[in-house]
Amino acid sequence: MKGRLLLVPAALSENNPSSFLAFATLREIHELKHFVAERAKTARQYLKSIEHPIPMAEISVSELNKHGEDDFRLLLQPCFEGHDCGLISEAGVPGVADPGGEIVRYAHQYSIEVVPLVGPSSLLLALMASGMNGQRFSFHGYLAKDESELARQLKELEAESTRNSMTQMFIETPYRNLKMMDALLKTLNPQTEVCVASNLCASDQKIETKTVAEWKKSKINFDRKPSVFLIFSGKFRS
Repeated sequence: MKGRLLLVPAALSENNPSSFLAFATLREIHELKHFVAERAKTARQYLKSIEHPIPMAEISVSELNKHGEDDFRLLLQPCFEGHDCGLISEAGVPGVADPGGEIVRYAHQYSIEVVPLVGPSSLLLALMASGMNGQRFSFHGYLAKDESELARQLKELEAESTRNSMTQMFIETPYRNLKMMDALLKTLNPQTEVCVASNLCASDQKIETKTVAEWKKSKINFDRKPSVFLIFSGKFRS
């Protein structure tokens, strides 16, 4: 029998990762000896932070190549040999805003059972706390860096939000947060709502939803902090 591929949630911050994981999730992780991760070093640091009971020297961590050149069969060899294997994201949950989707697809193709474990997702936490439409939403990853192309994309997302009452979600490299916010305030209509959810699960977590007009009157303090951006210009429908 093949082992299972368990999708292991990782911490969003260094603020006591174990406190954000359910007991059943921790128990499943603590029983694993084989892992696949983007970087072995950070994966091992995370396993130590949640007090993995197996000595690190007895745990194998294979690195997932970001360039799509992986031999997925080799990475999942423990599963083919009957052992459970954990896929760990750098932060949050595997396969969501994360390169782990390809290896999960491979597991399905070869009838390896895939088991998602419960843990924090920055996208869902941000959407939950935004006050925006959670019935219809779309995530767009990273938007363009070019200023004119970014403005065009933002206007398109705003128009779609107005048309379909859809929440639009995206992320940015933390050091570009303030540039993104500047683009939002310059491009979007004054009554469009913008939510910024920063440092989720950390002690200085900050989540604010305001109209563009209100943001222009506010001080913004989320430079270089991992953030999720959400915009909404539609209407809630009963």
